[in-house]
Amino acid sequence: MSDHQEARTDDLMRRLAHFAHGIDLTMAALPIPIALPKGEISLIGDYLPAIIRAYEIVDEQPLPEVQQAAAVTSLLHWITAAELALGYAISGAEHRADAAVLNCLLGEQILADLMEALVDPEGTEPPQD
Repeated sequence: MSDHQEARTDDLMRRLAHFAHGIDLTMAALPIPIALPKGEISLIGDYLPAIIRAYEIVDEQPLPEVQQAAAVTSLLHWITAAELALGYAISGAEHRADAAVLNCLLGEQILADLMEALVDPEGTEPPQD
């Protein structure tokens, strides 16, 4: 693996870890909390299977349809980003790294909107910048 590819892979793993932290907080805030692995874990070996399982059961949450869609979409963005990052680490194909970054950015925004709806379902709090 080249130095550039190694550095880019490290950056992707940091992005995934940051996104994972937001997912942890949001899944814990659901009406029926979904616990995810914590501590010294592997994002791909430990966390990815847990996120896939969360994706499989999140539709059982008593949430409005829009919030259900946001939960599913944010989890799918993380899963896709993780798989693309793994593909990049193996192949070095830049489009995979770029797509992983975009999936993280889009997923984090959807996750932030979902968290805001969970914390303030009536929309009475002023928006946070």
